[in-house]
Amino acid sequence: MARILINALASTAGGGRTYLRNVLPRLGSLSANDMSYVILVPAEHRHEYRVFESSRVEIRSVPFAGGLAKRWWWEQTGLRRLIGEESIDLLVALGNFAMWRSPVPQILFNRSDLNFSQTFRKDLLARREWAMWCGQVVKSMLARISIRQATVNVVPTKAFGEQIRRVKCRRPLRVEVLTFGFDRAIFQADPQPPEWLEARLPRDTGVRRLLYVSHYNYFRNFETLLRALPELKRRVLESSGQRVELVLTTEIARGAIHGGYDATQAARLIEQLGIGNDLQMLGGVRYEQLHHLYERCDLFVCPSYSESFGHPLVEAMAGGMAIASADLPVHREVCGDAASYFDPFDPDDLARCGAELLADQWRQNYLAQKGLARIANFSWDGHVRGLVELIGRVLTSGSP
Repeated sequence: MARILINALASTAGGGRTYLRNVLPRLGSLSANDMSYVILVPAEHRHEYRVFESSRVEIRSVPFAGGLAKRWWWEQTGLRRLIGEESIDLLVALGNFAMWRSPVPQILFNRSDLNFSQTFRKDLLARREWAMWCGQVVKSMLARISIRQATVNVVPTKAFGEQIRRVKCRRPLRVEVLTFGFDRAIFQADPQPPEWLEARLPRDTGVRRLLYVSHYNYFRNFETLLRALPELKRRVLESSGQRVELVLTTEIARGAIHGGYDATQAARLIEQLGIGNDLQMLGGVRYEQLHHLYERCDLFVCPSYSESFGHPLVEAMAGGMAIASADLPVHREVCGDAASYFDPFDPDDLARCGAELLADQWRQNYLAQKGLARIANFSWDGHVRGLVELIGRVLTSGSP
């Protein structure tokens, strides 16, 4: 029986944990009978995943703590020893960074566009985030070395795959697209709206609500969205006489730090623009309750300038929402004709796009129907079947 080691130690936050919650329950049932799996997960989350264990899926953690540097070093040393001790036949690395000179074939999941984004590094320089810029340069170097070390590089979109392919390499990079999935049952697991929702977002108030689901960071481009809000408000008021409210699933305040990203500059911008009363900053919302939030809003807005996929876009489509999105190849691949697009760095274009959609109910309904139809493209069963099939090919030939 082939033994596959899946290194998920980097899956500590929302996206990585969502991935494991969807993939692990399907892995045993959708795999060939001659495959077994050892899954390395962060120790603090191991209890969440033990329910997915079976005769062919074993959940483990390791006595390891520290940031990226310590994790990277353990993956080059301790993980190498573990592969030998456990007679592992293939390694799947979920965390963007590969084992160098792996003793077994290695499938590397590339999930972060930031490691290849010149725009992000320029943004850090403009913000004078010198330490973060230096750290990102190191991450970019490690990521570029990693994709050369992998037997196969897995990406969630073709557009991100094309960016990976542009990295210089002595041999052709092997890139495989495995689109992430969507599980409506998990997304709508909590049928009861949270108690605070009616107080914060009451129905039938006549306010038009824009929604952006993201914690604060720089590449989500909150500042462009905030700068667009006054003009968007003006346009909607002139066309319909209605107010506009921007709903965020984060808190933007002076001194607030989210994952190392300082929200102070955005908080000052809110004060300068005088839009504090037009914001509903809800903070983090549990995943299974998010669908209630989508239902209370009129338009989903995604200004992010760096993405490899975009889970909230899929959620918005599943919620039957019209979408105004930054014009990125990745966003067009995910949303297709289910969104209207704007220049990611032009607040006036964002305001135009959003206001035009809010004024055109037919267009909103059209985009919503297109989005609902596209949801079938995002299947976790399909993703896991593709992963298992890829593992089988690599085990057979050492190449895809």
